[in-house]
Amino acid sequence: MNTKHRMSLIVAALILSGGVLSSVNAEQPAGGPPIYTSDAPLSYQEPPPLLSQNSDIHYVSSELTPSPSQAPILTPGTPESRLIHARTDQGVRYISGGVGEGERTELNNLSNQFNLRLLFAMQGSGEYLSAVRVNILDTQGGSVLNVQSKGPWFFAQLEPGDYIVEASATDQGQPLAHRQTAHIEGSGQSRLDFYWR
Repeated sequence: MNTKHRMSLIVAALILSGGVLSSVNAEQPAGGPPIYTSDAPLSYQEPPPLLSQNSDIHYVSSELTPSPSQAPILTPGTPESRLIHARTDQGVRYISGGVGEGERTELNNLSNQFNLRLLFAMQGSGEYLSAVRVNILDTQGGSVLNVQSKGPWFFAQLEPGDYIVEASATDQGQPLAHRQTAHIEGSGQSRLDFYWR
C-alpha cells in the first residue's frame, strides 16, 4: 500500500508539471519540463542540516562588521537575530535597548556585566520611553558619556566614583530633562529610574 501511495504522488507530480501529457518517446520541446523515462523511483535528498546553537560558526549581520567598540555580546543560546551590540564612547562601554520582551530578557541576562542600570518610563502609566539622550558627567562637570539610548533600558560600565546622570526626552516637541546622582562602587550595580509626567 505504501508503494501505491508513493506512485500516486509521483503520478500527481508529473501531471502537475506537465511531464505525463507529453508522449514518452517524443522529443522534449525546448524550454519545456523534463520528460522522465526511467522506471527508477525518485529519490529525496535531505537539505543540509541547520546549524545548532552550539555551533562554533558566528553569524554576521547584513550591516558592516562592527568595530571592536561595537562587537556583539554573545550569550549561550542567544539567537543571532537578537544580538545586542555593546558600544564604547569616550572609553565607556554601554548597551541599550529593551524594545520588546525578548530584548528585555536578553538585556537582563547581560546586566551583571555593567555597574550602572538606567530605566526610562512615563510616570503613572509605566509606558517605556526610548530615544532618550543620556549624558553622564563626573563631579567636576566633565562629560564621561553622551549618547542616545535605543530603548528604555540603558547599561554602562563606569569607573568607581560619583557621577551626575542627565536623561533628556522630548514630549510633544518639548524637551524634558531629569538629573540624578549615581555612586558607583567597585562591585554591584547602581540603578536609577527616570520617570516623566
